[in-house]
Amino acid sequence: MGWLFYHREPGAETNVEHFAKKLNTGYEIIAHGTVDHVFYAAVRDRATGTVSAYVALTRWTRADLNFGYKDLSETAGPADCKAPQAVLDALTPTTHEDALTWRANCRRHHAQRAFLRKHLKPGTRLRLIRPLRFSDDTERDTFTYTRTGGRRQGRLTHGSTRYTIPHWRDSVAAILNADGSETLTPVGEHHTTTLPVLGSTPHPHSATATVTS
Repeated sequence: MGWLFYHREPGAETNVEHFAKKLNTGYEIIAHGTVDHVFYAAVRDRATGTVSAYVALTRWTRADLNFGYKDLSETAGPADCKAPQAVLDALTPTTHEDALTWRANCRRHHAQRAFLRKHLKPGTRLRLIRPLRFSDDTERDTFTYTRTGGRRQGRLTHGSTRYTIPHWRDSVAAILNADGSETLTPVGEHHTTTLPVLGSTPHPHSATATVTS
């Protein structure tokens, strides 16, 4: 299904209330959560008891048709893989390959965040999965984690330059240790074991670089 836009009264209902109305009466939502404008739900088939994942990308606009969504089942291989743990834990076993891959990606997302919460401290050096190309025409894959100006989320820097990189935590491949060794993150371990060693180098992503005084 593509994007569907219509008018939705802001604040009139929650996402779970809204999307529960979109489901066939033979299904019910038993766990849910919204992360980065994506609604995730564990949906039970009332007839069989099977629980599968429902994913809806959402978007609010200032137009008359102010709300849009695009929904997918887990078997369609959604690119968004940040379903809350409660949703993942409510799902019943499946043998569908795409659903299994999506569930594993979601679990890896949570493992990555837990790893970084444990290991990231001001001054920690890290390496991303691949080099990034920035607006100042530099390329870099190693950075230092810092917290400046009371920012609880932290920033990535190199020397006097700080970088704005959307969702950078999802791309951290390794923590660089003082002795020169690396400690791979869950994402780093996954890419090490699944990506071919030989082949063309992916084109660096775009990002924004800001030079501090």
